[in-house]
Amino acid sequence: MSSIQLDLEAEFHFTHLILTFRTFRPAAMLIERSFDFGKTWKVYRYFAYDCNDAFPGVKKGVPTSINDVVCESRYSAVEPSTEGEVIFRVLPPNIHIDNPYSDEVQNLLKITNLRVNFTKLHTLGDQLLDSRLGIKEKYYYAIYDMVVRGSCSCYGHASRCLPLPGVEDKPGMVHGRCECTHNTKGLNCESCEDFYNDLPWRPAVGKESNACKRCNCNNHASMCHFDSQVYEDTGFVSGGVCDDCTHNTQGRNCEECIPYYYQDPERELYDPDICQPCNCDSRGSVDNAICDSRSDLVAGLLAGRCHCKTNVDGLKCDRCKAGYWNFSSENPEGCQEMTEDYLSQPRSEWPRKPCTCNTLGTINNEGCNVISGECACKRFVVGRDCNQCLPQHYGLSEHPDGCQPCDCDPGGALDNDCDVLNGQCKCRPHVSGRKCDVPEEGYYVAALDYLTYEAELARGSELYCEEASLFGIRSPGRRNCQVVMRGLDGREATWTGLGFMRVFEGSYLEFDIENIETSMDYDFVIRYEPQFRGTWENVMVTIERPGPLDPNGPCANTRPTDDQMVISLPDGRRHVKLFPPVCLEAGKHYKVRIDFRRSNAHTDSPSASILIDSIVLIPRVESINFYSGSLINDNRRQEFERYRCSETFYEGQNLATVPEVCKDNHLDSIGFQVFGQAYSCQCDGTGSKSSICSYLGGQCECKTNVVGRRCDHCAPATYGFGPEGCKVCDCSPVGALDNFCNQQTGQCKCRPNTYGRQCNECQPGFWKFPNCQRCECNGHADTCDSYTGVCHECRDNTTGANCDVCVEGFYGDPRLEVGIACRPCPCPGTVDSGHSFADRCSLDPRTKDVVCECAEGYAGSRCDVCADNYFGDPEVPGGQCQSCDCNNNIDISRPGNCDGRTGKCQRCLFNTFGFHCERCQPGYYGDALNQECRECVCNLLGTNQTIGACDHETGQCPCLPNVLGLECDRCAASHWKIASGSGCEACACDPIGSYSDQCNEFDGQCQCRPGFGGRQCNQCETNYYGDPRVECLSCNCNREGSETLQCDHETGWCECREGIGGTKCDECARGYTGQAPYCQPCGECFDNWDIILTELRDRTQGLIAAAGEIKQTGATGAYSLEFDSMEEKIEDVREILLSANLTSQSLASLKELIAELSANLTSASLNLEGLEQGIDNTTQRKALATNALADLRVQAEELRDDAGDMKAKATKLQERNVEGALNLTRHAGERSRAAQDRVGLTEVIISESERNRRRTETLLLHMGDSFNRTQAENEAKLADLSGLLDGVEDSMPDLNEHVCDHRGDPCDALCGGAGCDKCGGLSCNEGLVNIVELALTFAEDAETELKKKEASADELLRGVSGARRQSDVAFDLAKMAFELTLQGLNVSSTYKAEINKLLMEIEEYFSTPGSSPNEIKELAEQVLALDISLRPEQITVLAQRITLTIESLTDIDTIIDATRNDLALAQQLKERADQAKQRAEGTLGVAERVVEALAEAGNAQSGAEAAIMDASGDIEATQNHLTQITSETSVAFERANASLLEVQMLETRVEQVKAKYQLNQRHLEDTNSAVDQADLKAKKAANDARLLEDKYQAVVTLLNEKSTSAGDARRRAEELKNSANKLAFEARLKLHALRDIETDFKSNEDLLLDYEGVIQAMEEDMTEYNEYILQKTEFYAVCQSGRR
Repeated sequence: MSSIQLDLEAEFHFTHLILTFRTFRPAAMLIERSFDFGKTWKVYRYFAYDCNDAFPGVKKGVPTSINDVVCESRYSAVEPSTEGEVIFRVLPPNIHIDNPYSDEVQNLLKITNLRVNFTKLHTLGDQLLDSRLGIKEKYYYAIYDMVVRGSCSCYGHASRCLPLPGVEDKPGMVHGRCECTHNTKGLNCESCEDFYNDLPWRPAVGKESNACKRCNCNNHASMCHFDSQVYEDTGFVSGGVCDDCTHNTQGRNCEECIPYYYQDPERELYDPDICQPCNCDSRGSVDNAICDSRSDLVAGLLAGRCHCKTNVDGLKCDRCKAGYWNFSSENPEGCQEMTEDYLSQPRSEWPRKPCTCNTLGTINNEGCNVISGECACKRFVVGRDCNQCLPQHYGLSEHPDGCQPCDCDPGGALDNDCDVLNGQCKCRPHVSGRKCDVPEEGYYVAALDYLTYEAELARGSELYCEEASLFGIRSPGRRNCQVVMRGLDGREATWTGLGFMRVFEGSYLEFDIENIETSMDYDFVIRYEPQFRGTWENVMVTIERPGPLDPNGPCANTRPTDDQMVISLPDGRRHVKLFPPVCLEAGKHYKVRIDFRRSNAHTDSPSASILIDSIVLIPRVESINFYSGSLINDNRRQEFERYRCSETFYEGQNLATVPEVCKDNHLDSIGFQVFGQAYSCQCDGTGSKSSICSYLGGQCECKTNVVGRRCDHCAPATYGFGPEGCKVCDCSPVGALDNFCNQQTGQCKCRPNTYGRQCNECQPGFWKFPNCQRCECNGHADTCDSYTGVCHECRDNTTGANCDVCVEGFYGDPRLEVGIACRPCPCPGTVDSGHSFADRCSLDPRTKDVVCECAEGYAGSRCDVCADNYFGDPEVPGGQCQSCDCNNNIDISRPGNCDGRTGKCQRCLFNTFGFHCERCQPGYYGDALNQECRECVCNLLGTNQTIGACDHETGQCPCLPNVLGLECDRCAASHWKIASGSGCEACACDPIGSYSDQCNEFDGQCQCRPGFGGRQCNQCETNYYGDPRVECLSCNCNREGSETLQCDHETGWCECREGIGGTKCDECARGYTGQAPYCQPCGECFDNWDIILTELRDRTQGLIAAAGEIKQTGATGAYSLEFDSMEEKIEDVREILLSANLTSQSLASLKELIAELSANLTSASLNLEGLEQGIDNTTQRKALATNALADLRVQAEELRDDAGDMKAKATKLQERNVEGALNLTRHAGERSRAAQDRVGLTEVIISESERNRRRTETLLLHMGDSFNRTQAENEAKLADLSGLLDGVEDSMPDLNEHVCDHRGDPCDALCGGAGCDKCGGLSCNEGLVNIVELALTFAEDAETELKKKEASADELLRGVSGARRQSDVAFDLAKMAFELTLQGLNVSSTYKAEINKLLMEIEEYFSTPGSSPNEIKELAEQVLALDISLRPEQITVLAQRITLTIESLTDIDTIIDATRNDLALAQQLKERADQAKQRAEGTLGVAERVVEALAEAGNAQSGAEAAIMDASGDIEATQNHLTQITSETSVAFERANASLLEVQMLETRVEQVKAKYQLNQRHLEDTNSAVDQADLKAKKAANDARLLEDKYQAVVTLLNEKSTSAGDARRRAEELKNSANKLAFEARLKLHALRDIETDFKSNEDLLLDYEGVIQAMEEDMTEYNEYILQKTEFYAVCQSGRR
């Protein structure tokens, strides 16, 4: 055995091996491979000339799987003697591989060594002749070439391979060192890089890179390994285990701290200093001073917290608990009770009162000082026991300061005192909030410009009141003042109120001020609008006071001269502030007069004017107590002035321009202080959208065009105050003086000669505003539209813009110049008569006769005849036209479908006939009513044609005897020979010789038993003769001399070949000589004599027979044969005529001719009265009929000839009984029968045509002259038509060019033309036909796409709607369950807390040392034994010094902070000094408290047990509800997210889109649910508010009558209204918030649609990439590995 071995430097992928031999190919060889560098070998394939001999037991043939090891012989033949090839493919091409990246395939391809073993030579048989060993030496193995194909094996983790160190790189050389990626390493990338072992190493498969993943060691380790068990435990997510964790960490991911270290919660997990030492105080800790390594709220762990002894506290267990002392490591409990060390002191020297300090009020919440027992209070806590808050503080708690300041609003609260528990301040009327800083619902705080007085409402001198009267303003005066209204016109208002007051020189304005609530200084501000350039220099402001000032009030220092001031109004400003400020007293009535004296001291300007908006009294903050008097107040005032909080109110700007600091910190307080309360909104129920107003200023939300703080009147230039708001006046700019109208009626102020509310019309009877003209209505109307001139209310049955046409149902010409009155339409009678068949008619302009527009089914100028496809007698009163009932079996586009009088159908289609075309024609069957008449299909051979056609309903053909089937196409059981044409014959199978009585239906052959033969199985079997019931003898026919081995069944004579004779065909026949079977003819002489003798013998026998017949029948009998022959020929001719066949073209011609003749005959019968118009048509019909008859005769002759041929063919087919020919005969028979029926029908039509022809000739004799005249007229008209046709033909090329794109005359070779069966084409793009077809194609494609999109959108919408409904239900259930659970949880928690507290107190009592009498006695003795080094006098002096020192302190906070450590030390010393006192006093009342506590504990425990039972039941029910809700909610979310399954398969960006969509989906569900709930609440609140308001109004009315007895009811109504207003306010806030959410959702949804477009594009790209990858995969599967 010889071998060739290829050793590779690394692992490779091997695909092909091609060996080309110089000598014979081996008689036997095998190919082996190793993938462990020669340690083990596996056979790829065996090759042998004789596999059984060379490799016994090895499977032979083609492999059926890639792992099959087989032996094949095609490469082991002797030939060729040279250049023979052996080809081996690792992956056979005949085996389909589903996954080329599978482990099975990859293991098969990888090799490190390849070996070819040659086991046997071809010796050409020499070894058989000579057994010497030297014989084989002349045979050897020689190879020309060895080609090994493959690639470097990198398991998909490299894109190229590089040479090993020291290996020269040659062109085309494949190297074995992979350039690894995906965090892999090794020659073949067969393992993961160091620290990349979080996932198991796997080869890359297709699109999956299976890259090695970096271990997660949180930067605390540099090495890791893969653990398969960990990988399985994590759900095959992570299997990396970190090695050698540093920084005091441990765990699989170095995520834990080692013992005695804990995770710093303020550091990240990857921080090197994440683990900090516990540093537990060994004196107070247990468990070897270990601490919690991490925080876990569920497990109750806190990172770094040490495990303390019983009486030790602190994170590091470094201090005693409150009430304990003597921190010592020897004490197993860490600390001792405070009284134990004082038992040795004298009893009388120490107090016995126990520690009563409130821990919440002591510093650090420690309670009594551990030494002295003193209470060290927090900053804002007072009291001996530190259990009270400082004045103006509240809420004793664990806060470092103990209590919190009341911080009451300086204006909204009456003072700065609040409730010590909840901090509630004492509020002014209608002010709420803990701090009294917000108004109640339905109330508002007055703004700084609350005291605004409108100039248009003031008293002015000689006020021009026309505009003011529109708004109900009455301001009598003396001189020169005018009210000027100002509409918004889409602009932002720069004024307040309705407008301005225009004042002139010498005029004045007077204002009444009577709503001052607080006596103080006010800034007097005048708002105005300049009307000329320059300053109005002399304006005097006078304040008239009702009496003397209060000498003790804030205005006591006001001088009389301060009440009269002269100011100027500059043109560059909009307001002016008077100085000094005005001091006004509360509750008094003031009058303010403003005199507008000379505008310019140097020049007279009598026309000078200025617009005054209003005057405003703005409180001065300097006069408010909380803006002065202290440092805090001064800082508050400085902030007010820094942000210019009052500037906006001087100018009258919108509150939106006010800084937020002013709104939050100042304006509310000022409003509450100055006006003493919050004012009710009192929003007008008609003009406002709700009863809730703005909390600052009280502005209600007004409806359209409604203004005023309360929304109680229309804006200028609007009117109609009502539930829908106000409507715009919309006065005509041409016909009205201005754009203002009456606010009640909306009437504008019209100019002369204008009319209407808007002053936009002419007077009645005129139009064309503003150039009015008289209406033109032809005397049938009095008025018309003032703009269009269209007449109103036309009379005399007229209509139209000028009443110049008749109304529908009348005709005439009502114009004045014509004067034909409108009369009812006579069609044929009027509508009133009930005999009218038209809704409209018209007057013929030429004949002046009426032309009716008939209803469907009627025709004629008067609708007195029936239209086509209708019948009846409409001329008779009561008669009508009805639609012809032909069961949709007519062509309604053709006339004459039914009889115009009777309605009988005359042109039935779809092979139907009958009065209503309700039956199928003869020769057809089916459902005529549904146009389903089908031609009868009857087999020619099996149908009895003498009976008629098939059944018109079932299609059953009349069958011959023993023939069955709908088409009579099969024989009955036990019958055959349907091809006979006379029915089927019985099989007559011999009952003894056959198995059954059924035979073959074509050849009649019965199924014979053994020993029987013949068609009926009544003869001997093949090659036998005789009687089978007796004996059958062998024919024994000579094979060479007989035609067939079968002899005659009765005689046994064999059928001999020519020249052979004898019973067995074994001798020469008469006339032949020689030895059979070689017989030769005797010759010509014998043949001639034999013919003569045969003829003489035949003639003699004939004469003898004739003589015998003459003797019996007479002389005529001798010619009976000739007579019979003639009769047979006549019968054949008759049958041929009856069964004549027509071609399809002839039938089509006949159909067209029949249809044309029927139409002509019908038309002739209907139009006999107008024969003069149709004589020429009749002549043409005659000619056509004559030609058709000639054609029919020719066709009949042809049919006879065809019938003869068919009969001959049928005879041959009948004799042969071939099934294929039989089928053809059946079809031919079907066509023949159909043709026969059509010929019969044609003969009837022809006979009818002949009768009509004769009647027509008779008419021609009588109507000749009339016919000639008519013909002449027709010829003239034809000439005119010919001229028109010529014109049309001349224009045809132009028309063809427009329509078909080429000037065809008449037809273009490329684009066709009119009448060319073609118009347009591929290159005829400019033609209308192509353009329209292209547009139609685009439209159809668009429609298809739209339908698809619509269906997809509907499906998605139904899915989203269903998910939304289910989510809403789940949300409601979850909310209900949550509320129940929360309620039960609160109750349970309360009871549990009380019980735990009680149990802890009991346990603490029983665990307290010194509780027994003996312990108390010992403790008392220890106290008495104690000694104090100081005398009582010294202690008293020391206490006084300490008190003086404390009182002298000024900066307490700073000292507290600076001496906090010293204080702790002092406290410890004090606690030691007072310890005995605390212990002794604390022990005395313990027993009594224990007894009381036990009693209370018993009662509380009983109540707690009952509450726990109830709470357990509630919790269990709640858990059931939550389980059900969770299930329903999960189902709802699964359905809502079902449409995202495909998107989840995309990469990171698609995942982000999916997350965004899910978030939006949840927002949508939450938003929809919240919107629905808010909407319901808002609607309910609004309805409740309206109902309550109605009830309130009714109550008010009743209260006016019975005010004394109904005060309580009125207050209740007010409270209900306020509650409703509050609910509506909350609902509106929620609704606004939800609308904002909905806006965000829509924007997110738009973003999602954009992402969907991106996703779709990505999907298309992925599809292209996938196709490209598949192509490359197929290519490399047969060539080389796709990856290295």
